[in-house]
Amino acid sequence: MPIRPIQYPVRFTPRGLVDAFDATDKFPGACLSLANLIFDQSNPEIMVSRPGVRDITTFPGFDTPGVISCQITVGDYTYGMVATNRNANKDEPFVYNNATGAFVTVSGVLDANTPTTQATAGAWTPPTMASVGALIFVTHPGFPGGATKFGHFDITTLTAPSWTAGDTTTSGLSGTPVAVANFGNRAYFAYTNRLEYTDVLSLTRTASTQALTIGDASFITALAGLPLQTTSSGVVQTLTAFKAFQIWQVTGDAATSDLAQNYLSLTVGTSSPRSLAQSPLGLYFASPFGPMAIDQLGVLRALTNKIGFEADPDIQSPFQNATTPSRIAGGYAGGIYRVVMETTIRGDTATRDYWFHENRRRWTGPHTFGYAAVSQYGNYFVLASNDYPRLIRSDPFALTSSVYADLGSSFTCTQQSSTFPKDGRMAMKQVVESTIELASAQGAASYNITALDDQDNTLGTASVAVQPAG
Repeated sequence: MPIRPIQYPVRFTPRGLVDAFDATDKFPGACLSLANLIFDQSNPEIMVSRPGVRDITTFPGFDTPGVISCQITVGDYTYGMVATNRNANKDEPFVYNNATGAFVTVSGVLDANTPTTQATAGAWTPPTMASVGALIFVTHPGFPGGATKFGHFDITTLTAPSWTAGDTTTSGLSGTPVAVANFGNRAYFAYTNRLEYTDVLSLTRTASTQALTIGDASFITALAGLPLQTTSSGVVQTLTAFKAFQIWQVTGDAATSDLAQNYLSLTVGTSSPRSLAQSPLGLYFASPFGPMAIDQLGVLRALTNKIGFEADPDIQSPFQNATTPSRIAGGYAGGIYRVVMETTIRGDTATRDYWFHENRRRWTGPHTFGYAAVSQYGNYFVLASNDYPRLIRSDPFALTSSVYADLGSSFTCTQQSSTFPKDGRMAMKQVVESTIELASAQGAASYNITALDDQDNTLGTASVAVQPAG
């Protein structure tokens, strides 16, 4: 006799992005796509469109501005390097005052002291920047080496910064560094497997012995500071040095004779220097195995939906299939760690932006606006894209001033669930009747809804127009 049909209600609330096609062993509400959608700040069951990006500045007054190769935001000012025709095939230093919305003139810029502009595709050594007292150091693969190994802004007078390039005084660096970071108010430069450091708040390196050899002969790829909580000493500052498959932490200082190094991992590291981002909960970064974090206790963990517990990361595949790991870029603002990369997902290669929401411990994405560098100003991100010669604002959550287009171009939001969990019932499933809550707060919107079977065949479609009713 036929099986008697039994109807029962099923509630589906999107809870986060996963790699898994099937949600049985993940969590209720697992989604294959939450493209250009983020969590509503007030209503846990609602997904809303991410705010679009908009211009901060298009570099008026610069001669044919091009790619921004690096940037850092300190206080109200964003410092960086932008390709221009001021000096042919060179990056020009710039300073932008976010509070006043105007550029500050940088003195001392010459063809001889600016780095060669780099290609925008393929593997590379990303430029890095670090603030140490009144100096902002810049490492860049376009510096020729020799007597010109790195550059720096002098911001003793914020409204009259100057630029120069050269080497540390008294005792020069061993070679052109690949990264720089502030630790103990000294500039630490990474060169091969060495960390070479200056005197406190100084460009001077008194002796060539001011150096540490980190681990084995493999090269250092990235540097980042991290405060650690201890039971006896309160908060202790550390410098984290990454190699492709190693992580080391430096503590102490030469002045107190306790400068030391210890390894966190001899199997996990990063080849993505720009993916590093500090948050109140630790240091996030992209590894070849997936998203990782070093927490405030110095413990290395996979970036998962639980704090202090190991669990399966919701997404790993984008990181494992990244086309060019050295070009992955990440940043933190407003409780969001975002990371962008060109990667291959389900046979499709594209640039994808993923957001980790700290308060939910879940991911959304892939979002469709690509960028190459990111910093934080106030409660929003400052982006630089290889496709647009400008600084760009991206809000991590909706504001009354938010726009819902990327630099004037519309984008599509997509929510696709994983296959619903297996529930043990010996019967086929079908959707007989469904209610979906949709709304628009800014102008009329059209929602296209598609029902798929377990083979991804289309069962039916519908288009629902919604008027702006909040």
